[in-house]
Amino acid sequence: MYYVAAQFTSPLGAGAAVMLSVVWSVPNYSAAVPSWYNLFLAVFGIAALLRYLDTRQARWLFAAGMCGGLSCLVKIVGLYYVAAVLLFLVFREQCVSAASPGERRQARGAYSWALVVALLGFVALLGALVRSRWDAADVAHFVVPGAALAAVLLRSEWTQPRGPSRERFGALGRLVAPFALGVAVPVAWFAAPYILSGSLADLWRGVFVLPTRRLSVATMPLWGLGTTVAALPLVAALATAARGSAPTRRIVAWLVVPALTLLSAASFEGDVYLAVWRSVRPLIPLLVLGGALLLGSSARAGEQLAPLRRQQVLLVLSVTALCGLVQFPFSAPIYFCYVAPLVVLSALAVCAALGTIPLLLTAVVAGFYGLFALRAVNPGFIYNMGIRYQRDDQVALLALDRGGLRVTPADKRQYESLVAAIRLHARDGVVYATPDCPEVYFLAGQHNPTRTIFDFFDDPVGRTGRLMRVIEERHVNVVILNRDPSFSRPPAPAFETWLAARFPHAMPIGRFDVRWAE
Repeated sequence: MYYVAAQFTSPLGAGAAVMLSVVWSVPNYSAAVPSWYNLFLAVFGIAALLRYLDTRQARWLFAAGMCGGLSCLVKIVGLYYVAAVLLFLVFREQCVSAASPGERRQARGAYSWALVVALLGFVALLGALVRSRWDAADVAHFVVPGAALAAVLLRSEWTQPRGPSRERFGALGRLVAPFALGVAVPVAWFAAPYILSGSLADLWRGVFVLPTRRLSVATMPLWGLGTTVAALPLVAALATAARGSAPTRRIVAWLVVPALTLLSAASFEGDVYLAVWRSVRPLIPLLVLGGALLLGSSARAGEQLAPLRRQQVLLVLSVTALCGLVQFPFSAPIYFCYVAPLVVLSALAVCAALGTIPLLLTAVVAGFYGLFALRAVNPGFIYNMGIRYQRDDQVALLALDRGGLRVTPADKRQYESLVAAIRLHARDGVVYATPDCPEVYFLAGQHNPTRTIFDFFDDPVGRTGRLMRVIEERHVNVVILNRDPSFSRPPAPAFETWLAARFPHAMPIGRFDVRWAE
């Protein structure tokens, strides 16, 4: 983070950016969820590509590709980072071909038309991604940023003279090849056992087919598009401070600095809490749109931005825009934290392209949002994050041999009683828990007779019959029914009827029903 931020601001500013990124990210949900690692690897990849722009050494493209391959191994949304880098490499080729000496032709060849088709297809894919929840907020957050970057590339392609298509395909290939090799190495290493065992179809199904079921089950909508207005005063103030005259800058500072200073002393609760959250959630589309306009205007004005700066800005904006897709389809506020450091980097990149923003104004804005995270976000937890301020009530220690976690007092009572009941009645170390409660197996030290973690991933065709056979074949004598699943539907009525007859004894414990047979 520091290395990347230092490309756009002073060492002191880069350090402040790192601290702001910290308080808006990991401390808010310090669990080893895959999306954190996608974020880390995306930042590593940006750093490698910035280093490539400095040295022109292909090994840094390979390193950036390794980051993409490893990110895909963590979670398949690493492909968003890969797509972002490909956009950057297209832009890099445009900058190189425009700057290289020799004869230039105005006529558009096969390369230009292939690029048009590829970029239109890219935008169409973004639209297809959100088609299951097609509304204004989703289009603005997940389609418009990518479309704006595609427009920058198309405008750049059509406003400058270019060389022969054969040369340009070759130049792009020399950029993409080391990056693609870097992506392929960890992916091939991971896929090798599946290939050797003839299980590649299972890998494909588990990685690409099953996750699509999340689009209709594990979802949470974004806030309405109207909430974007909360971010407009901040964006307008920074843009005016960067591009305005000296008197205008002073007026903006006199308005913003005392307002945020006073607000910092207020209680970050109620409407203030919501307003601050709503001012940061739309920053990805706003920053990307603003950056795209700057890149387009600099091209029209005869390259007011240096070519290196233009490439740096587009790189950071591309990774931010596409990695921001991790917020779809489950657009809970914590998912913004998975990309918040990228938002900080994009803000630095856009501000560097805009011009100099008064130091006092920058410090007060960064300090305000850092203080808000420390006072109102870090002390909470994901359940109420972005909705209302509430301190995390996970203060009770789960007293189990597989516990040791801090949980709510209610969860402590529930899970300790549940584990005690399971261990009292279970035989042979095998129980069946459904739906969406895999933690029961771990906490109770029992085996899962199926390969199911979240039930909506299962094939619904013939599922009841399969479960009945597995329960009988594995001699399961205890089942646990979760009456409040997070995502999946309750068990089929026919299956519940069979369970009631097969396991006649029952005990309700919190949101669970424990059933067993002697």
